[in-house]
Amino acid sequence: MTAVGSGRAEGAGEADGSGAGGAVGTPGRDGEPGPAGPVWSGRTLLVSMAALLAEAVITTVGLTLYSFTQEGPSGNGFMAAFVLPFALVLGAFPGFVLTATLVLPTLSLARRAARWGGRQGWPTWWWTVAAAPFTAAGATLAYGTALALLTRSVGPPRAYLVCWPALSAAAVPAALLAAVAGRGTGGRRTVQLVLVVVGAGFLAAFVLGVGVLAAGL
Repeated sequence: MTAVGSGRAEGAGEADGSGAGGAVGTPGRDGEPGPAGPVWSGRTLLVSMAALLAEAVITTVGLTLYSFTQEGPSGNGFMAAFVLPFALVLGAFPGFVLTATLVLPTLSLARRAARWGGRQGWPTWWWTVAAAPFTAAGATLAYGTALALLTRSVGPPRAYLVCWPALSAAAVPAALLAAVAGRGTGGRRTVQLVLVVVGAGFLAAFVLGVGVLAAGL
């Protein structure tokens, strides 16, 4: 009777993943809250686009305020060259393109590198920071090639040198927030995270503008 009872208990443990063979259902190593979800998903896509939107709002406000300190055509040219590309991220399609070609590839590379380093599940933040320059370099080359084919002219090397670190900086916060969304949050929590990220971006832009204007720009 005891043997039969123990056999049933072991069978139940194997069925629900709580027995010795149910390691898949247990939390991951190094403090992981649960099994790692896919990098490419609707959750990571939406949160990444929200993060890019927040970054674009803050950057646009900052560059607009900076333009007030410039005089003459040079200042206007600076604004036309740098503010408009960031402002385009406000659209859904550019945000989707940046997410698909920059942010999620950064997260994928960071996750792969972390696995090579012996860590399972989602990578810690420093893997993402380390991966961003590599994917940003590829994205810069891809964007530059596409633009050269469309305009039939190659941009100056300085434009690529500016674009590379700018894309690296943009990829890191968006990839980190996408990783948060990819850790198994439900649809309702994903929507909440999107709203929080976008709201924080607009709030930061407002605080930046008020602070700079109050300082007497």
